[in-house]
Amino acid sequence: MEQKSAARKIKILLLASLILTIAVSMLSVNTRTSANSDDSLAQQQAQARKSKVNPRSVGCIVCHKNSESMHVDGDDDLDIGCADCHGGNPNETQDKKKAHVQPRFPEHWSSTANPQRLNAMWLKESDEFVRFVNPGDFRAADLACGKCHAKEVVWSKKSMMTHGGMLWGAALYNNGAFPYKDAHFGESYGAGGAIQMVFTNPQPTPEETLMQGILPFLSPLPRWEITQPGNILRVFERGGELKGLPSDIGSPNVLELPGRPDVKLSDRGLGTRLRTDPVFQGLQKTRLLDPLLSMPGTNDNPGDYRMSGCTGCHVVYANDRDPKHSGRFAAFGNLGMTQTADPTIPKNESGHPIKHQMTNGIPSSQCMVCHIHPGGNHL
Repeated sequence: MEQKSAARKIKILLLASLILTIAVSMLSVNTRTSANSDDSLAQQQAQARKSKVNPRSVGCIVCHKNSESMHVDGDDDLDIGCADCHGGNPNETQDKKKAHVQPRFPEHWSSTANPQRLNAMWLKESDEFVRFVNPGDFRAADLACGKCHAKEVVWSKKSMMTHGGMLWGAALYNNGAFPYKDAHFGESYGAGGAIQMVFTNPQPTPEETLMQGILPFLSPLPRWEITQPGNILRVFERGGELKGLPSDIGSPNVLELPGRPDVKLSDRGLGTRLRTDPVFQGLQKTRLLDPLLSMPGTNDNPGDYRMSGCTGCHVVYANDRDPKHSGRFAAFGNLGMTQTADPTIPKNESGHPIKHQMTNGIPSSQCMVCHIHPGGNHL
């Protein structure tokens, strides 16, 4: 009896083990099938996204085939179309002039490259055209970048790289052209390229200005014709006997005898024809800060290729062949030529970004496009 009982127990254990093995096998098959099904579904969804054309890009990709996504991880998942950033008419597929926003000054836009030494002409173009060419410009960034990065756009518009207030303030105060050490002047442009003041809201307290450097406002530079000489002692330079013959260039009057006693104020006196201050005038005529982020770079030689606004930093141009400065971008040379897959962009023309794509890995060579010009000895 004991032997029969033991044999029965063994049979039961073997049967249970067999049932358990079959159950585990079935579960494993179901798991693999489910995993394969999930992978297949994910692939199908990715393929569907790839094959589906964003309605705000449908007309653009007729010509601009294979253009890179502006975001490295792709624009499709973010539901971003070409017109969301660039504007224009994405439904037009036949007439390029109807699809593209047209410039006010077409003579400056003979190609798709950034024009050389565009300077203040950039401010005379319409906001719509500026957005079409460069959605990252601060006149357009609210409609493009600002949809997702509103806070960053607002901060960048008031950043020192945009207004340059510290450099202007230091130059004016240290040269006696303006009596206050806190910066009062900065460069900023609004809708239509109009100059504008920049305010801090809410206004800082005097303690915040003193301890944290928070400025209540920045004003545009005054017209240089109305500025006064910073060094008041120049009013009392040696004069001569004759009066009423002011010199426009400050040269001595040949009709006067040299070395005569001073009997009048210098021609450089306040309110005279030579009253202008050289520092105010110099700030408006030189390329200090190149000229900040409100306008493109000069785009005329290696080290000066860039656009304005957000893309001034985040869209990299070929400016430096040294890997120490440019990292992985050094392979593309220093002539501002592109490597884009877009067939409409010439590959042998300077003034194009390396790709139609942003990066957070900005090389130091991109920084030096602007920061070489203030004379900071960054060589």
